[in-house]
Amino acid sequence: MLLEVNPRKSQPISLTPLIDVVFILLLFFMLSSTFSKTKQLELQTAAPSSTQSSATEHNQLLLLADHQVELNGKHYALQAEAFAQQLQRIVTNNESVTLAALASVKVQDTIQLIDKLRTAGITKLDLSPSVAP
Repeated sequence: MLLEVNPRKSQPISLTPLIDVVFILLLFFMLSSTFSKTKQLELQTAAPSSTQSSATEHNQLLLLADHQVELNGKHYALQAEAFAQQLQRIVTNNESVTLAALASVKVQDTIQLIDKLRTAGITKLDLSPSVAP
């Protein structure tokens, strides 16, 4: 006895589940990604000089943790009015500033301080290596 085998009809592959998965992945990556604004600072290198002018006062600025700064040995809060007044004094006397930061301070905090100094009008800014706490 011979059996007849009917060939199976091949069903077309549905793309709907694939489109659903791609859409879910797209939503996941769009919602989980962050878009942060990056700032750009233009820094000019100073011309090398053999002697520093003694006519201008030189200020030492150290960036500490928790938005604190030390200017010439005195502690200030970064947003304090007394610190803003000291910056204005530096600008009016056309003095230079050397900026250093503790090694534990984030780079973004340092850049924000440089931006604050630039906004205040300080043009003579030297960067110093990090300081160990």
